[in-house]
Amino acid sequence: MTVVAPAAPQVAWERWSDFARWPSWNPHCVAATLDGPLAPGSRLDLRLCDIRGREFYTRPRLTVVEAGRRLEWEARGLGLRSSTRTSFAPEPDGTRVTLEADAEGALAFAFKIGMTDRTQALIYVGMLDALTDSVRA
Repeated sequence: MTVVAPAAPQVAWERWSDFARWPSWNPHCVAATLDGPLAPGSRLDLRLCDIRGREFYTRPRLTVVEAGRRLEWEARGLGLRSSTRTSFAPEPDGTRVTLEADAEGALAFAFKIGMTDRTQALIYVGMLDALTDSVRA
């Protein structure tokens, strides 16, 4: 999924990477904390809600942090690896923000039963639209 946020890359990056403030603008985030610095290896504690308002918890580890360009994290469980990748690129009218996610492993099918591609897309579209609205304000 991709949006063009009406802000400079640094502004979009700062909003997206400030996890403690996610609940103030992100409609799918109930609570978020970063356990350590904004650097590979640090863990995120995310309490999110799906499109029906059901809460779920995940604790991914940051895998890539390139300030202003890329932010990636990965959640692992027995037989499952779920990755989320976000990239930021300058555009004439703002910043192109691209969000990609996937799940792999023997139990990925179980993850996809509860988090279908459609559900995941709706959550991420909601997040990206809210990011765009929040940097516009």
